[in-house]
Amino acid sequence: MKRLTKILLILVTIIIGTGCSSLRTDTQFYDPVLQQLERGNYEAAAKYITDAAANDHYSDKDKVLEHLDKGILFHYQGEYDKSNTELTEAENLIDDLFTKSISKGAASLLLNDNALAYDGEVYEDIYINIFKALNYINLAKTDEAYVEIKKVNVKLQSLDNKYESYVEELNESEDAKIDINAIPIEYYNNALANYLSHLVFRADDEYDNSRISLEQTMDAFKQYPHIYDFPAPTAVTNTTNENKSLLNILAFAGPGPQKEAVGARISTFDGFIMVSDPSNYWAEGIPFPGIKGGYNFKFSFPKIYEPGSFVERIEIFSDGRKLGEAELIENLAKVAEKTFQAQKGVTFFKTITRAVVKGLASNQLGKKLGKEAGGGLLGGLAQFATNVAFDATENADLRNWRTLPAYSFVAEFELEPGFHNISIRYIGDGGKLLYEKKVEKFRVNRGLNLIESFYLN
Repeated sequence: MKRLTKILLILVTIIIGTGCSSLRTDTQFYDPVLQQLERGNYEAAAKYITDAAANDHYSDKDKVLEHLDKGILFHYQGEYDKSNTELTEAENLIDDLFTKSISKGAASLLLNDNALAYDGEVYEDIYINIFKALNYINLAKTDEAYVEIKKVNVKLQSLDNKYESYVEELNESEDAKIDINAIPIEYYNNALANYLSHLVFRADDEYDNSRISLEQTMDAFKQYPHIYDFPAPTAVTNTTNENKSLLNILAFAGPGPQKEAVGARISTFDGFIMVSDPSNYWAEGIPFPGIKGGYNFKFSFPKIYEPGSFVERIEIFSDGRKLGEAELIENLAKVAEKTFQAQKGVTFFKTITRAVVKGLASNQLGKKLGKEAGGGLLGGLAQFATNVAFDATENADLRNWRTLPAYSFVAEFELEPGFHNISIRYIGDGGKLLYEKKVEKFRVNRGLNLIESFYLN
């Protein structure tokens, strides 16, 4: 009986221990936040975020996400200075954590990503600067806005070198079993950032720079048709006279890019492994020195997906007269998917290495416990418990900036100088009005007359 009790205690300890929240992504607390965002109740959503932080849903390793969520919520509420404070904190943390991840890359090879401090995705890092730029535009600080806009493409252009250093550090680890190849991002020009640059330069009467920014916006559509797989909006293709009074609309729609877990299985053979992977990350045998055949392990890794939106079109009215429709300039989920490529290979091969090494250790532990239990039912339970423990610690890291919007639309119309009542209407299936933003007595004159709106559903 004593031996039975001891074995059961071991089993319970293992299984309870694997339920540790630090190895799982906590997303449930986001549900009421996203519900309030869909309804346009930004203050209520912000309160849920504040309460979540107070109740430790954001741990010390999730500080980047806490600042990102607070930053975007302040932006939605028009608290632009507060938004910049939070987004700057997130940006600084991302830079610091990535620098540390390069120096500590080898040490993190066998750690579950959920146990590490979240250092942000590439797309999150660049949209920080876009929303900081929008904050400065709303604060009438165009010089500061341009600085933020310029950072976007600078970050994209320096990304390959950053990840090459990280991959080199991982490959030099004594735990490295698979050579990781750095995947070039092949995306160095963001359309939305360049379009905002065009607006800022034009507002400052720097018309030559404005023209160049507009050309760079068009270049993004030409260079990356797999990301910008829709026609360039007329606000980009039709250059306008600098002396006109123009209304500019920047409308966001839909919930932002999300992550989901993709399950896969590893089968071992003498000297190599095969990965059964439904997302086609890998389809060939992978050399794995020293491995013996006959083992099977399962693991999971993150995939970014596009939730979609109920919005079918966005109509713009001035003083009761329809001016036209806003047109898509950026699918943030497409940008997220593309920039995720740079991290995907690293994440995938780190996960494989960790799954094999920990799986082998789990198998050996299970055999040892089974032997100590005397075989039979208890021995089988012991081996089962170690398998449960292994599976529970191999959860994909699904952390990401969930409060970001998904689609960005722009429009530009010439209006007579003066005050106008502007309406931005989000239209769904069958012509149903989903949401209407009204701006009464909006002044239009020469310069930048920008109205932002959001409908995150």
